Amino acid sequence: MSIRPWLATLAVGTLTLCSPALFAGGLLDAYWAAREHDPAFRAARYERDAGQYAKAIGLAGLLPNISITGSYAKNTGERESTVVNVTQSLDYYDKQAALTLRQTLFNYESYVRYQQGGVQAAYSDAVFDRKEAEFASKLSAAYFDALLALEQLALTDSEIAAYGAQRKLAERRMKGGEGTLTEIAEAESRLQFAEAGRAEALDRVAVTTRVLQGITGKPMRDLWALRPDFMPTGIVPAQLDAWSALAQDNSPEIRARRKALEHASLEVDRNRAGHLPQLDFVARSLRAENETISTLNQKSSINTVGVQLNVPLFSGGRVNALTDQAVANRGRAQAELEVVVNDVLVEVERRFLAVQTGVSRVAAYQKAVDASLVAVTGNKRGMAAGIRTNTDVLDAERQMFVARRDLAQARYEFLVSTLQLKAAAGVLSEKAIAEIEALLRPPTAR
Repeated sequence: MSIRPWLATLAVGTLTLCSPALFAGGLLDAYWAAREHDPAFRAARYERDAGQYAKAIGLAGLLPNISITGSYAKNTGERESTVVNVTQSLDYYDKQAALTLRQTLFNYESYVRYQQGGVQAAYSDAVFDRKEAEFASKLSAAYFDALLALEQLALTDSEIAAYGAQRKLAERRMKGGEGTLTEIAEAESRLQFAEAGRAEALDRVAVTTRVLQGITGKPMRDLWALRPDFMPTGIVPAQLDAWSALAQDNSPEIRARRKALEHASLEVDRNRAGHLPQLDFVARSLRAENETISTLNQKSSINTVGVQLNVPLFSGGRVNALTDQAVANRGRAQAELEVVVNDVLVEVERRFLAVQTGVSRVAAYQKAVDASLVAVTGNKRGMAAGIRTNTDVLDAERQMFVARRDLAQARYEFLVSTLQLKAAAGVLSEKAIAEIEALLRPPTAR
């Protein structure tokens, strides 16, 4: 009995309960909808955008700094003579305005900050790439969980139909004097267990579709089911060493830690720059009126151009302490990089083995399904010939449905493992998701 016709009906029926605003689409449609809606992914995108400004912030320390200052003050006072009894008012207004330009000529600390800005921008890119891969894996897993739940529900309905037919057959045999009450009771028992399983399957459908809707922000009308003839044959490249090499070059987690180490190394240089002189070009234009008591009723204009040298001599040991602290942090960053590299390679190996095992599992379960179909047919013929009982048929049918469930789960787990392997190696992209979608069928093709 084919389960595929059930999928479209069940998807429509279940998701219609969620919302009248339905969204039809495949895995890529869900992926793009989730990119626009998922709050965690949007937060990651804003985090990446914020990190990109670090380079501009660092560059600002090397560019000219222009400022305008001004003051306007009222001074009050009086002056008394010690020779004659005369008091003179000294109230006057003081007005000043200055335009100052400062351009760094040599400031190694500012140069290192500029380098750190570029490193921080690259770090934010790597962190975003990691979160993007995690997001794609999460979305795909949610999509396949919903598909699996629908397929299991369809299988449960097929199981109920099969056990119901066996109960009717047992009742007819009982009326014909061939069957027994035990056969009817066994068929009824299997039917009730299947009914209970259907209630659980309905719950799984509701939960998985709700999870998918929470990620995409849209209740999807029809999910693209996996092609019934899909049989995994492996993954390219087929060697673990090749995947490990890909991870070394492309893993966003490794790239992020490498950038963190580079930033820590530059932090050592930045703190050591506290011992170095700083040289600035300074140009200043000053306009003043009534600057002091001796320059009342006078206006002055002063233009200044020159260089300013600042040579640090002693800061109480602060520079040395900061440098030693940065050296220690650099060692910690190096150790953390080694830990991450090891973790990533272990994860790649685990996912690679899961993919290889998935190929074997799907092949084995497919053989089990084929064998169980033969067993069901054989037991039914044996019962008609009087050498098999209704219980034998029920057992064979139960084994067939178990094998079908295991096969469906193994196929979806293989797809998830494939995407997780690519995510761990840093090569999960929209193209990889499109390749997985090519294994699915739109509802109109069923």
